[in-house]
Amino acid sequence: MYLLFVISLLLVQSTNALTILFFLIGTTQFERSIFEFMAQQLALRNHNTITVKPILIPEEPRLVKPKLHLVREKTLKNLLPKLVFFVIGSDVPWRKTYEYEAFQLPYYAAHNHSCYKMINSNLMDTLKKDNIDVAIVYSGNPCQLGILQTLQIPFIYFDLEGFTAETIIASKTPLNLNIPPSNCHFPPVKYLQRYINGICYLREYLTQSGIPWIGRLLSQRYKFMDYPITKQFREDYELRKKHGGNFPDVNKIKQNAELYFINTDRLLEYDYAYPPNVITVGGVHIDRVKPLFHPWNTTLSASEKGTIVVTLGTQADSSSMTAAQFHAIYGALKTLTSYRIYWRLGPKFQHPELPEDVPSHINFTAYFPQNDLLAHKRTMLLITNGGMMTILEAMAHGVPIVGLPLYGNNKYNLNKVVNKGFGVIVEKSNLSKSTLLKAIKEVLEVKKYRATAKELSKLWKDRIETPFDVALRYIEHVARNGGARFLKPPQRTLDYLQPLNLDFYAVLMAIVIAYLKTKTNKKVKMPKKLMNLYTLNIL
Repeated sequence: MYLLFVISLLLVQSTNALTILFFLIGTTQFERSIFEFMAQQLALRNHNTITVKPILIPEEPRLVKPKLHLVREKTLKNLLPKLVFFVIGSDVPWRKTYEYEAFQLPYYAAHNHSCYKMINSNLMDTLKKDNIDVAIVYSGNPCQLGILQTLQIPFIYFDLEGFTAETIIASKTPLNLNIPPSNCHFPPVKYLQRYINGICYLREYLTQSGIPWIGRLLSQRYKFMDYPITKQFREDYELRKKHGGNFPDVNKIKQNAELYFINTDRLLEYDYAYPPNVITVGGVHIDRVKPLFHPWNTTLSASEKGTIVVTLGTQADSSSMTAAQFHAIYGALKTLTSYRIYWRLGPKFQHPELPEDVPSHINFTAYFPQNDLLAHKRTMLLITNGGMMTILEAMAHGVPIVGLPLYGNNKYNLNKVVNKGFGVIVEKSNLSKSTLLKAIKEVLEVKKYRATAKELSKLWKDRIETPFDVALRYIEHVARNGGARFLKPPQRTLDYLQPLNLDFYAVLMAIVIAYLKTKTNKKVKMPKKLMNLYTLNIL
């Protein structure tokens, strides 16, 4: 009897299992952590989980190579030449000028290269046999979109950078010109900012219009990645047999996502009018806080005033920062002797300017348990370049921030921190020992920063569902129903004008003008008795 019960239970579980596909980022394991965490959790909930991992750059050396339990991994090893990926971490972040798209150019080349390899492999044939219910794709690699379009698999688009202009336009989110878009790199002008923001949104809208010559003219992303990848799918001999040369632009595929997951939180974001198919799941990677082990637990408790955590991202190679940048950061930290400071230098754990006699309160390290450190009650401050995952961890645990934006969306992300009032920014062009030390002391000594961070943390934790619970609910909804038809906004010919109700206001204005015009043109008739009296007075 017991055996029958177990068999029936297994049969019920197998019927409820869904097949879910994740495309992993082909860079470092740290960058893949969100999707690997989600894939692992879904597999532990009895779903058939598959990951596709195109290795773009050599993986960092590890004593133990992480492997996901119960997850089927498909790895494509198509390494890029060293000169291509060297620019990503060792050059662009440490340039004196702030670079927006220069950081992305190697990725554009990488995704073109890997897409050619994936199209000409047996990947699509094997995925077709797997009967995928839903796929989760990350922003920034349109090749995934082409594969899913070919296989006709419903997908969820995951914006790992937060809520970028690219996703705002693709999801048909109503525009608010008071909110600065992520792709707007013009200097701020107080009285013209709404118009500047509007121009930036219009540029992205035209980029996603599906008109190639406009897209190539306005966007490096479209010119060097979106258009070439679309062209690969259109011109591939085998694929042409299926679509007959009528393959859509990858941006049009992006606009047909069932849902849009955004790696941010409403507590952090500006006041957008989110459509029902845009879901905030920021912090989905934040796992349960674990107790700190030696030496973290002993050194934390020994600090006089608390701990400062310094991390400048997992993509930027801190060993390649300039001597001036290193001495500016090191010089400021060296004076804070009352605090225990952990500075993550990255896997190389070196820098030409690294002194031999490091003060005892500073710990240089190749790795630290970041989430667990930020969750500790004695952590007073985070110094970061502004990655969304790190910002969300700091907000979740109530830690104020000093931001050092290095490239790309770092500045855009950190501006949200400043807007919410739990951090300040030190520009890379203005980085020195004195400017950084001034910013650190301001955040540590002015109570409003820590109070705001703690209030945000309290609101974050005062929720019934975790970000992963929200993501799980929507993933299962799309997988079970073959899409999210009732959550998607209706297709309109004028997607961005109709929500503004301009037609209503135009008709209303016309009625008011017509009414006022008739009133002013109408002759005023004077009563007869009053007219006679008026005539007598004149006489």
